[in-house]
Amino acid sequence: MVLAYVTNEGENTVSVINSSTHKLIATVAVGFRPRAIASTPDGKVAYVVNFGSEQTASTVSVIDTKTHVVIATVPVGIDPMEVAITPDGKIAYVSNNRSNSLSVIDTKTHSVMATINLGNDSFPNVISITPDGKLAYVANNVSSVVSVIDTKTHSIIATISVSSNPRDVDFTSEGKLAYVSSFNDRNLSIVDTKTHIVIATVMLRVDPFFITISPDGKLVYVLNQAGQGSVSVIETKTHAVIATILVGAQGDQPISMAFTPDGKIVYVVTLGGSTVTVIDTKTHSIIATVQLVEGQLFVAFTPDGKLAYVGNVDGTVSVIAVNTHSLIATVPVGVNPFAIAFIP
Repeated sequence: MVLAYVTNEGENTVSVINSSTHKLIATVAVGFRPRAIASTPDGKVAYVVNFGSEQTASTVSVIDTKTHVVIATVPVGIDPMEVAITPDGKIAYVSNNRSNSLSVIDTKTHSVMATINLGNDSFPNVISITPDGKLAYVANNVSSVVSVIDTKTHSIIATISVSSNPRDVDFTSEGKLAYVSSFNDRNLSIVDTKTHIVIATVMLRVDPFFITISPDGKLVYVLNQAGQGSVSVIETKTHAVIATILVGAQGDQPISMAFTPDGKIVYVVTLGGSTVTVIDTKTHSIIATVQLVEGQLFVAFTPDGKLAYVGNVDGTVSVIAVNTHSLIATVPVGVNPFAIAFIP
């Protein structure tokens, strides 16, 4: 049985959904403003980042996914944004935006074993770990650099200058290249992960926000938010833009995107729109749209690729059957469902 864990930022809870029955089976109270979530590869625990406030500490709630009980609360830095867990499941990294640091958590003891200072005014956000688990790349929004962390020593081994306001980082499937989106300068930096050097820059006409790379590593799909939202498709072999796909209507603001596990389909959701856009990755064309309520926050596929889960601003999760691209269930969760993780 696969479970979906959904963070409800406005309710300080995590909703647990049985993906077989599309029913809510538990609600877990966590810290203040839960945002990001990730589970260990074995699915035994989930780490939930609680953003906190001026009056409430920023923490990570550790949930036992068998009992749906918080078994530890880990203090971290100010305004934590993301959590990433190494492929071996031993370490969790948390980016602390206003503390300009990373908290390194030992997942065996659920305690902070190190804190990595990323430099003044770095404001780290996204953390991405190479497929082999040896490196973590951290996008620092304000300093416009990517910090490269050795996950064995928890030390910075390189600092890569990229364009203004890096927003996302993703790796090709074999881990040889990293793609970094720079929102203000409308481009992507392509980094050789062996040398940590920018080897190419792809110019775009709009503001790139979110990146996802196909499972086979051949295509990069980039969400662009300005004007009428769009998706830029980049071929990793040539670093060339091979297609631009318009998504939604003017001002819909695409916010999340995901590949099916087989890489054949991409779903795109928008914060201001009411439809899910379905893209065929062979033709880079829209083959369907799914009508939902207005305002979505995330989209993710179950591990088998048969279902898509979409978080909606009205406090529900929509379940879409991928074979028909049709809505099959709507699950009430909590206020402002922000992120999702599937537990095998």
